[in-house]
Amino acid sequence: MSVPPKMRERSSNLPVLRRPVRLGFIGCGMVSRAGHGPAVKGDRRAVVAACADPDDQNRERFAKQHPVCVSYRDHREMLEKEDLDAVVIATPPWLHAEHVEDAAKKGLAILCEKPLAGAIEDCDRILAARDRHGVLLQVGHSKRFEVGFQRIKEWLVSGKLPPPHQMSVYWHYYIPDFTRNPAKWFLDKSKQWLGRDLLKEWGAWRMLDPRAGGGDFFDHGPHYLDLARFLLGEIESISAETNNLVQSRLFEDQAAATLRLSTGCLVVLEKSNQVIGRPTGFEIGYLYAEGVKVKFECEQEYKLKPMKVWRYGLANIPLDLWTPAVSPWGKRQSLYFRQMRHFLDRLTGQETLQRKFEGPWAATAEDARAAVVWTKAAYRSSELGIKVKRSELGL
Repeated sequence: MSVPPKMRERSSNLPVLRRPVRLGFIGCGMVSRAGHGPAVKGDRRAVVAACADPDDQNRERFAKQHPVCVSYRDHREMLEKEDLDAVVIATPPWLHAEHVEDAAKKGLAILCEKPLAGAIEDCDRILAARDRHGVLLQVGHSKRFEVGFQRIKEWLVSGKLPPPHQMSVYWHYYIPDFTRNPAKWFLDKSKQWLGRDLLKEWGAWRMLDPRAGGGDFFDHGPHYLDLARFLLGEIESISAETNNLVQSRLFEDQAAATLRLSTGCLVVLEKSNQVIGRPTGFEIGYLYAEGVKVKFECEQEYKLKPMKVWRYGLANIPLDLWTPAVSPWGKRQSLYFRQMRHFLDRLTGQETLQRKFEGPWAATAEDARAAVVWTKAAYRSSELGIKVKRSELGL
């Protein structure tokens, strides 16, 4: 498979000249209803023309949000009947390879959710489909488009932030054991009185379906594994420990990982859904460099609010106060809206989202594959009690 790099993400159908751009959605669950769907509405260059989901409730709820949307149970029927320019794939990761292959055959540009797939072999199928059909494939590592992380990237590129020697991230929230009261009582009564299956709405397959590929760290860890590579340098090794605290779940619900990067920077990641606190949890992090440190705090993504960033240098020591970074505000500056805006920029040949750094912004399929490989390496590290090195992974 030797496709020149310039051909890997270029489609003969681009740029899309008609307006509005016609998007199809494969998967109508929470991330489509609360994230990608509102982001399309917020960008007047595109409409959701069609959607597909075998779950009647998911499909109907999503279609109500988009009046021009034609809905289908089978994504293949949608791809066959609808005149689309691109698709958003927001299904569980074990289905991504099949859905990317089907969309690529039609020559459609693709925005695919992360993790790229549940298995590395399926990641390779996705890369092969992109190369075979020459379509644009952008993967939804959406944190790259947070205003705050863009700011940090620009500080690093310009030298306003020296090369960090450590990044630490603490991302925790609380999901109770659904098999025990009071959580079980609440879920049972919601189904009985309101007709709502909250487990399904919340995406409990991430904890209960053996096809998921992993647990809480597999779902969320790839964000920061990707960000470490995007901001700081290539990962050279990983060491990790995991726990499965709620035994009714198939996978880990607590993980701690330490990475060493090619620059010498250390990255510490903590991720758990068993830390008591506010329902939306907390996600905070720090970058430490010579003479300065940076703090960031991310909102729960479905709240559609931008993250916050602060700096602390030598001049901050006397009063011991952080200096906030001034950033745009409002939901149009949140990660889903900015990610969709960049995707539509690439479809239309425009550049409405400005930046002060060169090179690719969105995660490529190679980037997303690397995030899956490193997540699997973290599991291997925990299982065997070893450090896993880049040289062992074929990256």
